[in-house]
Amino acid sequence: MKDKPFRVGRASTGLGLFAARPIRKRALIVEYSGRRVPTRNARETERLKANKYLFEINKSWTIDGASRHNMARYVNHACRPNSEAELVRGKMMYRALRNIAQGAEITVDYGKEYKALYFGKNGCRCASCRRRRAASRRGRRKSP
Repeated sequence: MKDKPFRVGRASTGLGLFAARPIRKRALIVEYSGRRVPTRNARETERLKANKYLFEINKSWTIDGASRHNMARYVNHACRPNSEAELVRGKMMYRALRNIAQGAEITVDYGKEYKALYFGKNGCRCASCRRRRAASRRGRRKSP
């Protein structure tokens, strides 16, 4: 387990995945694992149970990553992420978009559909969106 470049820790939005050591740009970080289910069944499950850990691979297959053994489920959303999902030899992996410093949270963009479905009117709570909202509030206070 010591060879894993990540650890689960407390993030501003709950639990998150953090770099346990520096991670180089383009390095594979973690596999999004779980049982594969037909996408049509996954959409019904999502609608009925609000399963937030479904990762659609293609029109036919979706990964149900709800199991706590799936460490990638702790990767939180960011509008300016430092990793991205990539299909590598049949496995869904997160790959670093840039160098990630030790202790930094590992993030990925969940996409517009997910944000609309789960973030709703509360909006995104990623660091860049929180900064933008705070700057907007400061700007409104300064106006006469």
